[in-house]
Amino acid sequence: MQEETLQQFFLEEIDAQDLQELVQEELDRSEEEEPTYHYQFRDMDTVHMLEPYDLVRLCDAVLDEILVPEGLTLIANILTESEKFDWEEDVISEVCYFWLEHEENYDLAKPENLRQFRRWLKGEEPLPV
Repeated sequence: MQEETLQQFFLEEIDAQDLQELVQEELDRSEEEEPTYHYQFRDMDTVHMLEPYDLVRLCDAVLDEILVPEGLTLIANILTESEKFDWEEDVISEVCYFWLEHEENYDLAKPENLRQFRRWLKGEEPLPV
């Protein structure tokens, strides 16, 4: 999966179903090997500035059962390792951390957790301390 794919999703050039197909290909490839993610970093013309809304859309895609919950871990990994995505709001870093290190309290497959992430991203509730 490539950074460019995520950028296309965030720019609304591809929809959640297209993103899911690419995420599923990557997850299937990971199952054949050790449970690690493989993705390609390609030069993009510019750094894409993420907004909390971008991650809200990802939560919505999982809640709508378009994107698999495991896809959030893959996406958070790409976002945090990439030099082509940046953000100013700490909530994005925090939510990515929860997606990468999802503890039992924040199981990505539970809709109530995804709704909690949405509330944090939308500023409706403060992040846990």
